[in-house]
Amino acid sequence: KSSRHLMLKRIERMARRFPGPFLKITRPMVNAYKLKRSNEVSGSTVREEIQTINKLFRWSEREMIFGDRPIVSPASNIALPPPSKPRTRIVERTELVLLMAELNPLMAEIVELAYETAMRRAEITKILSRHLNLNERTLNVEDGKTGDRVVPLTKRAVELLRGSLERCLTSESRLYSVAPHSISTAVRRARERAGLGDHVRMHQLRHTRITEVAKRGFNQAQIMIVSGHRDTRSVQRYTHLSVKDVIDLID
Repeated sequence: KSSRHLMLKRIERMARRFPGPFLKITRPMVNAYKLKRSNEVSGSTVREEIQTINKLFRWSEREMIFGDRPIVSPASNIALPPPSKPRTRIVERTELVLLMAELNPLMAEIVELAYETAMRRAEITKILSRHLNLNERTLNVEDGKTGDRVVPLTKRAVELLRGSLERCLTSESRLYSVAPHSISTAVRRARERAGLGDHVRMHQLRHTRITEVAKRGFNQAQIMIVSGHRDTRSVQRYTHLSVKDVIDLID
């Protein structure tokens, strides 16, 4: 179910970039899409999306969606970017402090919340006041990347959200009325002003929190509750443990 959900989300996102008829998509259009997306996401994501286009065309021919006419995929033989190397550096607390000092109060709050919760930027911008249960220290994510889930909150996250909740007028009020890409842009500019390394990114805050949880000896099921992953392979990709991290746990 989760893999189908992810695939449908990806297709819906890509369909917005190709608003015309399906069979009118051309190789130049796919190549232009590839070049544009290469400036927005990782090489691995671009590869997955181009391969998804190819699979859709092959599926439509195999299932004869458009009759028995031969269909040539416009994504075939498109040069794909190399897979991205995973970012293994986490964001240190001192780096977080320096980053937040270069942000306006609202963006600094969003960044710290990402650090405390391992939430994705799109999940944070979709938080409504009715999603919060601060007495139970939980937050409901609706229609996230992996579907609905419940996020456990640290005491600091509760403190941040309680302050944000005071700005809301109704149960349908958004806590943070900003676009996801605006957050990433603000973080990039703040990182450059602070002279921080390229690893200090919005999404890397998520990696950092998941790694911190893993360092505390949480088992895989517990880590997945924090991260919201449905696939154990994804958890392994997000936790950047070293030998030193397990020394105190093996005795």
